[in-house]
Amino acid sequence: MALVVPSLPMRAQATFQSKVHKSLSVKSSGRVGTYKRSGASAFSDVQLTISGCNALALALGRFVFLPAIRAKTTAQGPGVQNGESHFAAGDSRAEEAASVFATNDPAGFTIVDLLMWGSVGHAIGYSALASQSFVELLK
Repeated sequence: MALVVPSLPMRAQATFQSKVHKSLSVKSSGRVGTYKRSGASAFSDVQLTISGCNALALALGRFVFLPAIRAKTTAQGPGVQNGESHFAAGDSRAEEAASVFATNDPAGFTIVDLLMWGSVGHAIGYSALASQSFVELLK
């Protein structure tokens, strides 16, 4: 005796998975034997978006936020305990690592700042691309 499993009715609406499959499927042009020549592009939309977001984040970090951050750090001063700095109190590891913060930039934009603002730019760029791609899938 065979076990019969009832089948579920199919959805009439397009699902997210069907939209993804539809957007990724290859569409034929209807013409047979014709070939379209495709060339390589030097700059795609993705590259321009990521580069633009990186440039914007680095410029904002260097010219807008860096002076404010440096002013707050200078006003705060080094850490103290019992009226003397941690380094003077005997903590040999409390001294700033000069090699990390050494820079030729007049404002003091270091490699740490560069990596941080570059990662912020990448995060903003990829989130912009992801949101644009998601909106296109919903169409």
